[in-house]
Amino acid sequence: MNTQTTAEAVYAEVVKPLPASERVKLATLILNDISPRAVVDYSEEWTEEDMRDFRAASWAYINRRLEEEEKDAPTR
Repeated sequence: MNTQTTAEAVYAEVVKPLPASERVKLATLILNDISPRAVVDYSEEWTEEDMRDFRAASWAYINRRLEEEEKDAPTR
């Protein structure tokens, strides 16, 4: 596997076809391999990047909806 492989691709191609018992073993191996000191950021604060992404997605959604409304509007 190359370094660009995503977890979703690995799951779909390798893990999902395994029998349930093997998937449970794999899940156990993975969870046992993660240090209890592993840091997970559960912060509810938004970073500047989060805000930029949110604004960009919001404007893209608004523009798409406006285009759809214009397209669906009756012509006079």
